[in-house]
Amino acid sequence: MAKKSGGDKNYVSVWQWLLLFFLFALPCIGLGILLTLAFVGENESRKNYCRASLILMLLGLLIWGGIVALGFSPAIVSGIQNWLHRHHWR
Repeated sequence: MAKKSGGDKNYVSVWQWLLLFFLFALPCIGLGILLTLAFVGENESRKNYCRASLILMLLGLLIWGGIVALGFSPAIVSGIQNWLHRHHWR
């Protein structure tokens, strides 16, 4: 298979992806790089990947926040238990 030419601005090599994965794993710095690459630059492939990663992060935070809220809020847990008891779900 022929190697991609340098003229394709959307081409990202394996080594570039590995470097990006390493940079994204760095605390705080990775998030800044991810945000920058999601909205700046001409490489649409890299922008789309970074945007998708941000969406997944936000979904994960929402799910985690919901789990924490259910686990640590006695009023919410009590309300769910009361509802289940009223509807005969045990």
